[in-house]
Amino acid sequence: MAALRQLPASAQTLLGSDALAHVITVGSDGLPQVSVVWCGIKDNDVLFCTEENSTKVRNLRKNPRIVISIEDEMRNRAGTQHHLVLHGTAEILGPADPKLCDELCAAYTGRANHPTNLGQSSTAVTIAVHVDRIGGNGPWVDGD
Repeated sequence: MAALRQLPASAQTLLGSDALAHVITVGSDGLPQVSVVWCGIKDNDVLFCTEENSTKVRNLRKNPRIVISIEDEMRNRAGTQHHLVLHGTAEILGPADPKLCDELCAAYTGRANHPTNLGQSSTAVTIAVHVDRIGGNGPWVDGD
């Protein structure tokens, strides 16, 4: 499946906020594995950093399919919580990008001194998710 040309502005706004993302990968046993990550967006890809030896990276090396779910603070008229669901293919870009790690740390904690950049991890990697399909409940489904 081809990547989406452009994520809707409302989805980009949520991805640029401090809303935690739930990343779902598929384990070698075929079962889903869920992790919480800090994420951001660049050039229509969702980016996050994680330890190279994590379960999610091991899963992605075998099967790059991934789902990301993010809950928004907004509700629709019926009172249902908005949430963004992204289906895509993950690409392991290589060693963690220090600038990205600091940007995510600043967005989520208010300080830009991510532990990876302080020498506490030399095995972190950057993951890019090329989004194929978008779903959930919110303006990103109805169109901006």
